[in-house]
Amino acid sequence: MLDIEIHHDLPAQSIAPAEYVSRDMTTPKKTLANQQNSGKSTGPKTPQGKAKASSNATKHGLLSTRMFLDGESPEEFHLLLDGLQMSLRPAGSLELVLVERIAVTLWRQRRLVRAETAAIELGRRLDAITNRQQIESALGMTYPNKVSDDDLTLSQEVSNEYLSSCSNMVGEFPHLDRQALSANDLGHLEQTAPTLYQALLCEAEDAGAPPLKFIQAYKGGLLAWTDEVASGCRVEVATIRRAAVIAEVAALVQSSHSAPIQQELISKYQTALDNELYRAIRALREAQEWRLKTLDDSAAAVAQQSALGT
Repeated sequence: MLDIEIHHDLPAQSIAPAEYVSRDMTTPKKTLANQQNSGKSTGPKTPQGKAKASSNATKHGLLSTRMFLDGESPEEFHLLLDGLQMSLRPAGSLELVLVERIAVTLWRQRRLVRAETAAIELGRRLDAITNRQQIESALGMTYPNKVSDDDLTLSQEVSNEYLSSCSNMVGEFPHLDRQALSANDLGHLEQTAPTLYQALLCEAEDAGAPPLKFIQAYKGGLLAWTDEVASGCRVEVATIRRAAVIAEVAALVQSSHSAPIQQELISKYQTALDNELYRAIRALREAQEWRLKTLDDSAAAVAQQSALGT
């Protein structure tokens, strides 16, 4: 026979074998341990903590189970849903749910397009280290030479007119007579180097002085001025042409990143969304056909009853 232990503080139906009681009933020691464990953390309790914890599983925008990601507009989704409801005209809870399912799928397809575009744009960014390294490698640049931000934008910021003007001044300078320049002969400069002469007129006007007085006050006179301007133009032309080559190579690097890196993942997700959309549309169509058929059958039955009554 089984050894029965009766607990007088329990109802009669709680009488159980001793083995069962000793195995499952809570002992004072276990009760104390449970009380101590209950004081430990059981997860976030504040609204901020719960919100943060709810987004911990968001590994990728495409695969997020949250309805709206940061930056997405609930109002835009509801506009989509309202438009679908107006065009599909659902009747009853089932058809409304199916239209919502279609809206959610279309919303995620829009998210897919944005994600794909963003991935391509990020891959094409020229400030990315890997892209800079590709450009430097293609140009044969070695440390410490590196592609700078100015290298990537200078060719777009400098006009062709400025480059042409600098090139003309560099080309005119070797034809000048140094003795005439030492004598501050502006007539010689005007006849031999018209682009340099126009640049001199502009500088003198900015300084608020006549050209001759401006040159006479300039340290080293006309010879020093033309030498400095021509040297500066040589540097400018070389820098602009270098930037143009870098920009050309940078465009090729960008073109090489014009397709999404995770193309296989995106394609699979697109296929899954398409299948989900087709299933939802088919289910809605079947529900609407069933509803219309039910109405037709009901109308036919009413008509038949009316005919029998007459």
